[in-house]
Amino acid sequence: MKTLQLALAPGAVAGIISIFTSWLWMGVVFHRFQMRTPNTWRPENNRSYALSSAIHFLTCIGIATVFLLVARMGGVFAGGLPGALRFAAVAWMALAAPVLIDAAVFINLNPWVVMGQVVDSLTTSILACGIAAWWRGT
Repeated sequence: MKTLQLALAPGAVAGIISIFTSWLWMGVVFHRFQMRTPNTWRPENNRSYALSSAIHFLTCIGIATVFLLVARMGGVFAGGLPGALRFAAVAWMALAAPVLIDAAVFINLNPWVVMGQVVDSLTTSILACGIAAWWRGT
């Protein structure tokens, strides 16, 4: 429980930043590719934006918590920002990237939208771990 308390502030900061980076990746850079598969997407509205923002916010808190828990044990994930970036990459490779890519096998998504989602999830992971490491001085 103490690890969650230690991760709340840096995870929340990362979550807020992640909301804006997600908007940059998915709302600006890769958004135009959604038009190539119009029947795949639900209409966007304030509710969907709020839900997506909440998911990014909570995801950063979760990733920061797990990172701080693992970094406390030492090893390759300890040692400040380099360890945080290693953890961010491993967590992304093990969890987010395969799920997003596997979903694209069965869901009619433009490959560039999938690329945007993969980049967005990597950015979220890097923000959560990097800010947690910097905040805690680990």
